[in-house]
Amino acid sequence: MKTTTADSFRSIALIRRWIFTAFVMLQTAFGVWGMILVLPYHGSTLIEKAILITFVPLYAFVAAGSWMALFGFYIRRRFKGQGDAKSLLARYSAILPTVPLVKTAVAVPIYHEDVERVFRGLRASIESVKATGHLDAFEFFVLSDSRDPEVWLEERAAWLALCNELDLHGIVHYRRRRVNLRAKTGNVSDFLRRWGRQFKYFIVFDADSVMSGDAVVSLVRLMECEPKAGMIQTVPRLFNARSAFARMQQFVTHLYGPLFSEGLAALQLNEAVFWGHNAIIRTQAFMAHCGLKSMRGFGLWRGTVLSHDFVEASFIRRAGYDVWLETGIEGSFEESPPSLDDELIRDKRWSKGNLQHISFIGFEKGLATAHRMAFMNGIFAYLASPVWFLFLLFSTIEVAQFAAGDINYFPDAHSLYPNWPQWHPQWAIVLVTSTLVTLFLPKLLALFDLIVFDRKRLQGFGSVPRLLQGFLLENLFSILLAPIRMLAHSAYVVQAIFNVTVRWAGQNRSSEIAWLQALVRHAPGMILAVLWSGIALSLNANFFYWTIPISLSLLLAAPITVWLSRFSLGDRWRAQGIWCTPPERALADQVLIDFANIPDAQLKPEKAPDWLSWTLLNPIEARIAAALATNRQGAAKRASTALGDLLLAQGIQAVPKRQAARVLDDAEAILRLHQHAWMAPPDDPWGRQVDQLTRAICSK
Repeated sequence: MKTTTADSFRSIALIRRWIFTAFVMLQTAFGVWGMILVLPYHGSTLIEKAILITFVPLYAFVAAGSWMALFGFYIRRRFKGQGDAKSLLARYSAILPTVPLVKTAVAVPIYHEDVERVFRGLRASIESVKATGHLDAFEFFVLSDSRDPEVWLEERAAWLALCNELDLHGIVHYRRRRVNLRAKTGNVSDFLRRWGRQFKYFIVFDADSVMSGDAVVSLVRLMECEPKAGMIQTVPRLFNARSAFARMQQFVTHLYGPLFSEGLAALQLNEAVFWGHNAIIRTQAFMAHCGLKSMRGFGLWRGTVLSHDFVEASFIRRAGYDVWLETGIEGSFEESPPSLDDELIRDKRWSKGNLQHISFIGFEKGLATAHRMAFMNGIFAYLASPVWFLFLLFSTIEVAQFAAGDINYFPDAHSLYPNWPQWHPQWAIVLVTSTLVTLFLPKLLALFDLIVFDRKRLQGFGSVPRLLQGFLLENLFSILLAPIRMLAHSAYVVQAIFNVTVRWAGQNRSSEIAWLQALVRHAPGMILAVLWSGIALSLNANFFYWTIPISLSLLLAAPITVWLSRFSLGDRWRAQGIWCTPPERALADQVLIDFANIPDAQLKPEKAPDWLSWTLLNPIEARIAAALATNRQGAAKRASTALGDLLLAQGIQAVPKRQAARVLDDAEAILRLHQHAWMAPPDDPWGRQVDQLTRAICSK
């Protein structure tokens, strides 16, 4: 085992970051110089200054991504694919199997999710942990914020079914908050207040997370080896993709992901970021230092912190704990949204959350420079879209000025000599070529790294011809989707600036996009593309040709979105070997095999016409519901009694379901309703309800 001091990490990180920054700045300077030469007035007019102002951050952002991948390629080849020698896994791998485990919680916060999918992933993860022989070191908590009783009653039934079948009582717990303040952060905070002090560490899952037992156990052991570690983040790989869009995203993460994640980890070292799930956290440190207060600024900088994960990582680092991104831990998985529209819905929330980080960069004291830079990178991930939009707008205005014949030979009013506009088409070609190389070099390096140096992982992608076919197809769709994302993200940034409320909702993971839905969503972009193309063609034919890639993708946004959301297309391409990835082939982790092979019947508890009726009328369910409820007092008791009286008199159908479900918070009211229902005459509303329930059960 090699020990490395904090000062050593700091010096190594500084050297790497300065080298990275120098390369990015040099390339950006070259790009800006090339753009100045391309512009007719070499940046001396107002519109050309605007073009340069938008070009600089765009080019720097692209260059940073490219050099990040180059760093990752160097690390992978320098250490022969075994990961950075400074990583936790590399330093402690020799002693890791002998490190004893401590009691650890696994928290699964959910909100209106697909119940079957949540418990399929949870069950596969639990069985994988059990296979390691260390299940007794873990407890699992399903933390529901669901409001719809039809959802949370099904969640509870699925939890009970899982506990009964695998004898997991006391190991898997279910808790639903009655008041879901502050969304996911409030959900996790409530869990920590109730149970956090019982566990030295807790691992956070997302609703679609799956982790192997080996990965879960390794995280705990690494935390035990490194007392200064506050968080260890794994790199989740996508799996279980069926739609064409999801399969493309899955292909991207498995092919390009290793280079980018390795480069990111090498630059961040012990000042990495937290992605909100598939990570382990030191409980005491998190509770002491990561409580997020409501923001007290104005507009979007007021209220709940939406993108909380980056902020929590920066706070725990400020407290003196390390945050690591461990790329070498295998067996960490999540799912992709099934369509572009579903991805954009998620991005709407993320864009506003990332823009909130502006206040943390400017006003939060004591944060590490690395985390301030991570905030900036996250902000510009969305701000790049309106900047790109403005760059295109200013370029169009520049062309329009020359097309109108309005050539200004004295852009500087105080100059005695004319400034003749000059065109250098050769520099335009050089600039475009350098930009394309910057964009595609990381992808080509990832392909080269896989084919030449990683033959074992290559097997998971099928044959080399199929890999190359998938590579070309993915790049084609990436080019087509980029302008669509740009327009959507630009709108989201504007909405965030005006503090438009972002709806908190469960993520769609299984539905296709309808034609009408796609046409309505993408109609503004299609109209804009027609107008822009018409203007470009009227101004200059050559300029029109340059705009075709962007205009064409916006015009085809609806059919592209619908087509890629189709599960049938994804299944067909999978059968043909297109966009195959290691989890689908011989290199599949056992936890994914278990995930796929769990029978549906084991995930779907018996169900009546609706869950509320089933819970109140079924003797076993009613007893369980009463045991999980509380004995209400005071005003709450009077309210539940009044609600119970109303339900007794008029039946469950006479009251809105969400209001009726409040009776499930009162144990006495549940048992009173249950007893009345089974003693009611056939012509009573409850008697008819019992008859419907009996018929539904007998018809199965």
